[in-house]
Amino acid sequence: MENAYAGYSSHTAMIAQIEEAYAGDSFSYRRDEAIRNASLAAMQLMLAAKAKGLDSGPMVGFDTNAFVQAFHVPPRYTPVLLVAIGKAAVPARPTSRFPAEQTIIWNGFEPNIATL
Repeated sequence: MENAYAGYSSHTAMIAQIEEAYAGDSFSYRRDEAIRNASLAAMQLMLAAKAKGLDSGPMVGFDTNAFVQAFHVPPRYTPVLLVAIGKAAVPARPTSRFPAEQTIIWNGFEPNIATL
């Protein structure tokens, strides 16, 4: 009997879909997907670090070429962001966040907003 745990029963179809999505000549699609996936992976890494009692901080705006040279990054990889993980020497400065009501759209936009 095929093991259906964690989607193994659809493994072949999933691999075919992934290969088809990346087979095209659209460099921008592949790059956008890589950035999206790296960002989600970084978020998961930061959540795991916090669960282990560690602090973390994502970093962008670094010199990509210098990073690639210093760490011998193969050409098939695109550095998207770096994540520092450790114990904070001092507590992080507080930041403000907009309330969820201002940042989340529930069930679509209002008709008059969509035309703006």
